[in-house]
This record gives sequence, C-alpha cells and structure tokens, in this order.
Amino acid sequence: MTIPLALCVFLMSATITRLLVKNAEKIAAIDVPNERSSHSTPTPRGGGLAFVISSIVGFAILLAKPEISKSEFGALIVAGLFVAFTGYLDDHQKISGASIRLVIHALGAIVILGFIGVPSDFEIFRFHVQSDVILAIFGVLYLVWLLNLFNFMDGTDGIAASEAIFVCVAGALLNLHTTSSSLHSNGTLILASAVIGFILYNWSPAKIFMGDIGSGYLGIVIGGLSLMAAKQNPDLFWAWIILLGVFVSDATVTLIRRLARKKKPHVAHRSHAYQHLAIKLNSHAKVSLIVLVVNVVWLAPIAFFVSDNALDGSMGAVIAYVPLVLAMIALGSGKDSLAN
Repeated sequence: MTIPLALCVFLMSATITRLLVKNAEKIAAIDVPNERSSHSTPTPRGGGLAFVISSIVGFAILLAKPEISKSEFGALIVAGLFVAFTGYLDDHQKISGASIRLVIHALGAIVILGFIGVPSDFEIFRFHVQSDVILAIFGVLYLVWLLNLFNFMDGTDGIAASEAIFVCVAGALLNLHTTSSSLHSNGTLILASAVIGFILYNWSPAKIFMGDIGSGYLGIVIGGLSLMAAKQNPDLFWAWIILLGVFVSDATVTLIRRLARKKKPHVAHRSHAYQHLAIKLNSHAKVSLIVLVVNVVWLAPIAFFVSDNALDGSMGAVIAYVPLVLAMIALGSGKDSLAN
C-alpha cells in the first residue's frame, strides 16, 4: 500500500504546485526581493500548500489501516494544519508580532506532545532523565525551535525541501532497520513524497517558494515523526537530531551570535552560513547540493551507528555537531553579509 500511496501523494503535490505556479497572481502571495533577499526576481510564495494538502491526505488514508495509531497521526494532522494555517496568514501579512506566532507554535507543540508524547526515559551521556515535567518542557522547546529553524533556513532555492526529503527518507530507513516495523516509516515516506512533488518547482531557479505555510508545517510534522520514532526506540531520537545537524547548527549558531550582537532574532537578515556560501558561490543549487553531500557522507553514517546501538546517542551528536559548528563559524554564521 505504501508505494502506490506515496506515488499518488507525489503526483498530487506536483499537480497542486504546478497550479499554484501557473495561477500565482490570483492565489499566491508574491515575494518581492529586497536588500535582504537571496533572490532577484519576484517569486510566488506559499507553495508549501501543495505538500501540506497532499501529505495530510496521505496521513488520512493511513489512518484507515487498523494497525496505525489514530491518536498519533491524528495529532500530526491537527498540529500540522494549525501551524500551516498560521503560516498562511503570515505569508499574506495577516499576522503581526513574533509573540503571537510563538504562542500559536507552542499550542501546536502541545497538541503533538499531548497525543504522541516523549520517551519516558531519556538518556544524555548515561544520565537518565525521567521527570515528566522536564521532558514536557524540553519537548515544547524542541518542537517550537524545529519549526522555526525550518523557517530560518528556507532562504535559498531547494534547501529546506531537500533537507526535509533527506531527513524523512533517512529517518524511515533507520526506523525500519531498528524496529523492523513500517508503521511509522510510512508517515515519513508520505511526507517525503509530498515534498518531492514540490521541489520539482522549488529547485534553483525556483519558480515558487514554500513560504511560512510550508516551512512551519515541515518543522512541526518532522518533529512529531521524530518523537513517534523515539517512542519505539529512544536511540532513534538522537539519530533524527543528528540527521538534522546542518539546519540545527546553522540556525542555532546564527541566533546565538545575533543575540550576542543585540540583533532582533525575528528581523529578516542574510547572516546564516548557507546564505554567505550562496553569495560566495553565486549559486543556490551548489549550496543545496553541498548540504546534501554533508548529510549523506557525514551525518547519515553517524546516525546509523547510533540507531544500531554501536555509538552512544549523545556522544554521536557531539561527534556530528562539533565540525558543523566550527564550519558555521568559519563561514560567518551570525555575521551580516550586508549592513543592517
């Protein structure tokens, strides 16, 4: 069932994306470039609607299978729609104020935690965290940061979509390898298929951007899928964290360095490492391909060793992240490419 369903989801997403591109002036917001933009021509945004609709249809069909957890996939759908609708309003400038968005994002995270939850015993460097309160607070912070970092990192053609595809496909394979169960892998493959349909039009030179409706949705759903995997095997949580290494390290280092320079974190800027690299190489596609190579050659093998219990999860994360953080600093993460 999964492969035919994934193919249908892919075709649906590609079809909707094409319709959005062809009818952009009627139904999509237009992203007009400014001094902080990475693109030079007006481009429609909000294309994430395509993979939001198609993946939710796929999740809903999965719910018909008796072995699928209705509460978990139901939570993905509800929280995903909640965050996506907020992103849609943001794309059309109907929401103002970062605090409002943050509250709404936290509510979406609470929905995920309420029905999916976190591992009851979380281990960090052999130290076991079993406090429900601490784990719940950590879970909200994790989900809110994840959906925001996808928004922060969606600044060059194809980078956020290709990252989501990689994380979902790799995560599905690790889930299958570790648990020998396809129940949760089905969901990750559905999301990957939906995003593949979109990236056909989002790869450089992009004909459409995903917008906040897409980036926020990817963050909250990928976060939910990672927690679903972690409930089956806590080591898988660390594996997913490692797979997300490039995005987490660039977004986190950039945020910390901008806060240290007393810059407002929610103000648009071009100070991420990937943005500096895009300017240096004068190519969005090369940056996305470099990120993909790092993901496949460096992060995927470490995540495999962690999921296979050959390497402690927290130690694997340290091994994976230290070179990434150093690379982000070397590339100027957190430093403005233009005066602002």
